[in-house]
Amino acid sequence: MTRFVAALCAVSGAAVALAGCGASQIIDPVSKAAAVTVSAKGYRMSAVMSITGGSAPVSARVTGTIDTAADSGTMSMSETLGAVQVRAPMIFQRLNFWMRSAAIPGAIDVTGGKPWIYVDMHKALGAIGIGSLPGAVDPSQFLNYLTAVSANPTRVGTVSIHGVATTEYRAVIDLGSYAQQFPASAATVVALESALGSHTMPVEAWIDGQNRVRRIHVAFPECVAGSKVHFSLTMGIYDFGPQPQAQIPLRNAVYNLTPELTHTYRGVKLGCTSG
Repeated sequence: MTRFVAALCAVSGAAVALAGCGASQIIDPVSKAAAVTVSAKGYRMSAVMSITGGSAPVSARVTGTIDTAADSGTMSMSETLGAVQVRAPMIFQRLNFWMRSAAIPGAIDVTGGKPWIYVDMHKALGAIGIGSLPGAVDPSQFLNYLTAVSANPTRVGTVSIHGVATTEYRAVIDLGSYAQQFPASAATVVALESALGSHTMPVEAWIDGQNRVRRIHVAFPECVAGSKVHFSLTMGIYDFGPQPQAQIPLRNAVYNLTPELTHTYRGVKLGCTSG
């Protein structure tokens, strides 16, 4: 279970960059496409994430379905933390997520045989001083930040993604502007700026002929717990339309890991020390 908590800390620490919700005024192709995409009833997604430069590099592959109306979904994650590998089905609903206990060696003994592990990310990440972190285990939340690009994006060219013609854009997200538009996200933005050491975040987006985002790529350095690491995410979006509703596990089948993870997070500081 200790290894599992460490893995969650690594992924969620980098996932501080995943916060945000809502849509800004439509002023450019990227923000327009983001608004169109998040308003879809649902879609499927696949993502590759990595965190390098720390004591134990993290890499993960995630596939899943997103039900935007219910702000929920199901995902399958294959993660490597150093020499440890975890493959697990997951369910999320807003700031809550559940992971199969059997996917983690020894977890069944810790959970008393309960098949699901539960974490309330609002409480856990609140220990870092973040008020909210929607979709902490959902990479698709990066779509929300695309609504806050700071200037007209640069058109790079056209690319075919799985047979769909898209236009690639490069843009810069202005985090300060995002916080002004959505005051409820202010605390999270401050934490993110501390981790990034910057008020902006670069992003690349591929948009199809129906003004839908088909791919996102972000890569940037950040500091978590005094360590300088590099976060990278590439996410593909496809099969737009209604998706199966996530089946939330029954309470008596769930082991609540939130207190332990919250305690661990209290020792996590965002940003690098002067030294």
